[in-house]
Amino acid sequence: MAAIAAVVALGVSALSMLYLARQTKAAAEQAKISNAVAAVSANDMVLRSLREVHTLMLQHPGSRRCFYDSMPLPTETGRRDAIVTIAELLADVLTSGIHVHRNIPGSASAEAWEDYCRSVLVSSPVLRDLVRTHSAWWPYLSALLPVNQPGPAAC
Repeated sequence: MAAIAAVVALGVSALSMLYLARQTKAAAEQAKISNAVAAVSANDMVLRSLREVHTLMLQHPGSRRCFYDSMPLPTETGRRDAIVTIAELLADVLTSGIHVHRNIPGSASAEAWEDYCRSVLVSSPVLRDLVRTHSAWWPYLSALLPVNQPGPAAC
């Protein structure tokens, strides 16, 4: 009788282990799905923020050239202040994107985002100068700054 009870207990234990393995596999799949959803959501948030910065550029005609066409910082105070503010916002968005892509599992576009950040830094003397001046504010961007590229000269 004890032998039968031991066999039954062993069988129940084996079934329990199989059920636990199945639950563990399901939990791992759920975690993978959650990570993918988090990556997509975080990427969407960063891209939404970038669209807002681009909207600001549209509201200030000619400002886009300061970020994508190597135009120096304007000398006129009103335009200058607007461009510097947009540069600060853009630096925040670029840094957030790097942080998101580096820290969320399943973010497949981390390398592409860093390439975009490098490209903007190369084509924007205003952003380069801002990041160099306040490197502690945007450490991810500081690490991506091009070597031997001067800051902006006012036009």
